[in-house]
This record gives sequence, structure tokens and C-alpha cells, in this order.
Amino acid sequence: MRLDLAGKAVLVTGAASGIGLACVQAFLVEGARVGALDRASSPALGDDVLAVHADVTDERAVAAAVDAVADRFGGLDVVVGCAGISGPVGTPVTETSVADFAAVMAVNVTGQFLVVKHAAPWLTAAGGSVVLLASDSAFTSAPGMVPYGASKGAVVAMTRALAVDLPGVRVNCVCPSVVDTPMARGDLGDVLDDPAFPVQTPEDVAWQVLHLASPRSRTVNGQAVLADFGVSAHSGFPA
Repeated sequence: MRLDLAGKAVLVTGAASGIGLACVQAFLVEGARVGALDRASSPALGDDVLAVHADVTDERAVAAAVDAVADRFGGLDVVVGCAGISGPVGTPVTETSVADFAAVMAVNVTGQFLVVKHAAPWLTAAGGSVVLLASDSAFTSAPGMVPYGASKGAVVAMTRALAVDLPGVRVNCVCPSVVDTPMARGDLGDVLDDPAFPVQTPEDVAWQVLHLASPRSRTVNGQAVLADFGVSAHSGFPA
């Protein structure tokens, strides 16, 4: 399917690894020009990539990074928010510190807000699109992940609000189940290698992002696309 992304100016956060890096690479294959934003160094990916360093919780740094990418490419057509952290995993709520909770919300929610806020004028001018990374944890819960689940639920709600607040800009989010990334490996370890445990690749998620970002999804706005192999569709009814 032709996605009509050639020549588009795209900004991807969390671009140095995992889903963000897979998105950068996928947009490049489609002929887009990409700003790769991360607080770590991004790998060298060619002349059509502008690497910008910023912490998504730092508004001044985010604003400067957005402007640098827009100035380089003459505007912005697409923003993809992949930057995120898991925070404490397996920690009961009674043992979760307010500092840990706040840190997860700062990256996963405030970081998304800041990138869209500062990209909004460029996106409005272009009639562009935003794709945010949420999670199936916005809809289903695992023990010991209250901060992460709360943050991803907030991203889903913010996606809908942004779609209303930014006329002419499509805003959607992808909600994948577990993805085999360095972050997930650090949290879950060898469970990702269990053939009975369904795990996505970063490339699986990148293709979902590309389709939502493209004009082929022009009728889709304010939506959370849940991609979990159908696990959440199963009833708990004992039959």
C-alpha cells in the first residue's frame, strides 16, 4: 500500500532505540525526512535525519528541538511520541514513592503534551497528524504497575482531547501489548522468549504508527488502536 509519506517532515521522540528507532527507520524507507529526538545519542541514519538531543520533560529544550526540526525541513507534517519509561515494575502501590509516580507521569504524559504543544502551530499549518504511544496497560492491568498504567490511560484520554483541541490535525494513539524492546527486556527478562507469551516487535508497532500517520487513515481521529493479539477480547466467564 502506498502511504504517501515521501518528503513528509516527521518528528519522532524516543528515537534512539526500541519503538522510536523502528519508527524512524520505517519513515525513512517511505521517503520521509525525520527529526530524531532523544536524550541519548541516536545512531547515524543518513542525511534525511536530523538528530536532536532533548529531555521531553524540559519544555525549553523541547521547544528548541521542535523548532530546529521544523526549520531544517521547512515545517512539520507528523509527530510521533515514543519517549517513555516503565518506572517501578512489580512494586505494590503501598510501596511506590510519589517521586517514582511523578517521574513516570512526567515522561509519559507531560512529555507527550509538551511535544504536541510546541509542534501544534506547524502541524496546524500542514494539516498534519500526531501518533502517540500508549499501551494495552491503559485498558488492562498487571500487578505492581500503577504508575505506568495511570500514565498510559492519561495518554489515551489526552489523545481524544487533543483531537478536539487541534482542528485540522489528526491525533491518534497506538496501544500495543508487550513489545520486545531494551526497556521491556530490562523489566521482564527471559519471559519474552517464552513461545506461549505473545510479544510484538518494534517493527510491528512502527507499521501501525505509519498507517495512522499517513493520509490513508484520514478518517481516523481521536482513536486509541489496541493491538494485543486479541487477548483483551477474551471473557473471564468460566466456560
